[in-house]
Amino acid sequence: MSEVKFPIEMYRKSGEGRIVNTRQNPDKMELVEVTYGRVRAQIGTEITEAESGDIFFIPPEMIFRLCAVEGSATVRGVIFDAAIIEENMENFDTELLYMFYVQSRNRATLFTDGHPVHDTLARLIEDAYLENSVKDVCYKLPIRAGIYLMVTSLLRYYCGSKDEQDRIVYHNVLRLRPVIAYIAENFKDKIYIEKLADMINVSSDYFTKMFKDSIGKTPIEYINGLRVNYSMQLLAATDMSMAEIADDIGFCNPNYFHKIFKQYMGVSPLQYRKSTK
Repeated sequence: MSEVKFPIEMYRKSGEGRIVNTRQNPDKMELVEVTYGRVRAQIGTEITEAESGDIFFIPPEMIFRLCAVEGSATVRGVIFDAAIIEENMENFDTELLYMFYVQSRNRATLFTDGHPVHDTLARLIEDAYLENSVKDVCYKLPIRAGIYLMVTSLLRYYCGSKDEQDRIVYHNVLRLRPVIAYIAENFKDKIYIEKLADMINVSSDYFTKMFKDSIGKTPIEYINGLRVNYSMQLLAATDMSMAEIADDIGFCNPNYFHKIFKQYMGVSPLQYRKSTK
């Protein structure tokens, strides 16, 4: 009988320039703590800088890389399967997790000193590393328990009902769930706003406003963000031409792909590809 792989990984990386190479974790979440220096993180289409003590959350499916800023830097990360969280949740709790997934995919989630959940995350990450280094009897149990507590802190902060507007957003994000799923499956194809609106039985104008108010982006911005995120994976991992990538991700031509990519990332697709080598 083969041994079941422990669904949690930990790593520590140091150096100048690129510390964490461009990668994507389709079914995993990740927490990364900066322990020395300053780093620039690209998480999907979002780019942000952090300093020692800051912690990033990386949701599933997002392209991610870390580079040191002005000298060397050190980070340590905890990667864990989304399944170990979901399998221990009731239906309402999985709705909260879905809500957090949606929100965290649309912005770089950075926890700095003073943020309400920062100290909890920092302590739990430190505890996990200590357990992993000592490897005392049953050390994997407290590591797993720590992951549950980390995610619980995130969900309570981001998804707890604070006021009427929060509850409206929560309700609307859940209402948009079939739309989000459809976009995820079909973002490489032509998507019509009218079809998305029909999926939840509202007008196109109301749908666009509801989507923007709930997700933080217009439907087109959201779809293009998915396309750019996927194109970064192709740019980093393949030798496909710009025309081939543009066609594969649903842009009408290479020039339009170049325009949208630069609008989101601040550099051309070719410049981005060179930066990943």
